Amino acid sequence: MINKLRRRIILINLVLIGVLLAVIFIAVNINSYSNSVSMMERGMSMVLEQEGRNAEPPWKDNGMPSETPATEDSAFRRDNKKKLHHTFGEETPIQISSYVIVNVKSDGVMEAVTEKDLSIEDETLQNCVSHALDSRDSFGQINAYGVMFVKHFEMNRTKIVFASNSSIYTSLFNSILISVLLFIGGLAIIFLISLFLSGLAVKPVQKAWEQQKQFVADASHELKTPLTVILANNNIMLSHQTSTVAQEKQWLESTEEEANHMKKLIDNMLFLAKSDAGSASIQLSDVNFSEIVEGCALNFEPVAFEKEVLIHTDIAPGCILRGDNTQLKQLTHILVDNAVKYAAEKSTITIRLCRHNEKTEFSVNNRGNVIAKEDIVHIFDRFYRAEKSRTTKGYGLGLSIAQRIAESMNGKISVESNETDGTTFTVVFSGKN
Repeated sequence: MINKLRRRIILINLVLIGVLLAVIFIAVNINSYSNSVSMMERGMSMVLEQEGRNAEPPWKDNGMPSETPATEDSAFRRDNKKKLHHTFGEETPIQISSYVIVNVKSDGVMEAVTEKDLSIEDETLQNCVSHALDSRDSFGQINAYGVMFVKHFEMNRTKIVFASNSSIYTSLFNSILISVLLFIGGLAIIFLISLFLSGLAVKPVQKAWEQQKQFVADASHELKTPLTVILANNNIMLSHQTSTVAQEKQWLESTEEEANHMKKLIDNMLFLAKSDAGSASIQLSDVNFSEIVEGCALNFEPVAFEKEVLIHTDIAPGCILRGDNTQLKQLTHILVDNAVKYAAEKSTITIRLCRHNEKTEFSVNNRGNVIAKEDIVHIFDRFYRAEKSRTTKGYGLGLSIAQRIAESMNGKISVESNETDGTTFTVVFSGKN
């Protein structure tokens, strides 16, 4: 699924950017072609103008007019004192060095042909002249013969200049070729960038996907055991069809115990699922957290006594929190239960609750096996248990739930574990008390 998602991200990037690049390159080539045609038209028009003055073509090898020196505005002047200005810039005309000029009388008969490094067969020339005369535009292309024309009407005759348009299409071909190479190169670069960025983008998804698979695997494992016990108990009772309920009490109690375990696991999973969806219900009110911690410590004293563990409390009175009473009890129960469960025999569990300015700090410390650094990183992960043997009863969901409860009430939970101080879980609540 992750690889499919990455491929989809890369494909979308390539398509969107590819379309954008294609539009840009097409627009650039169209504009380049249009400018080339425009400059060709201007160049051919200037050939006609110079021909009308019976002078040399407007360009020599050095690229400047032969008879008219370059002025500040680079203007060409006619003999009749009329001015035709042309400023060299973005629309600089193409220098036409090969052309054919035809003078055509009003009846369509060619009366003079001037060739300059370009030769057109008579029949072809006649067809080109006919095409030019039939055209309503003073400028055009005759692609069948690979020429462009510009015509100018004077009195009772028409002057037409023809020039090859091969240079324009060669330039266009080169421009398209460069654009295609740039397009392919651009897509290759975008592909590599998309490949890298897609890896970063799917990392959270991949992590969530792996956590989900692990969650399902762990949940299946935890549910499988009580289900197996329940089915076994049922098979035993079915094999004793003549027995009374009292005689089967052992199996019924075992079935009820396993069913309660399953119910607790499902409730915990449902709580986490609702927290993930942001739909967990929280009833906020002013809660006396000191009373909750004291009550929890008293409830666990019998359990601690059986393990020969002493519970020591240091609880500041009157610590009021703005939170959910039920969930605060659950949070306290989880931390104290874990402390008792993993405490070493004949050790002491210390429960503290105090105020620091606007913050309320609740901590539970016990002496037992030290939690390894690699386990501390995952200690709040669902179904994670530092004790890999699973000899201690539990599902590995308690600390995940405690973390969610703390975060939902503007709190933060942390853990420290070492040989000197033991293991300490600390929850710090900030905000109004």
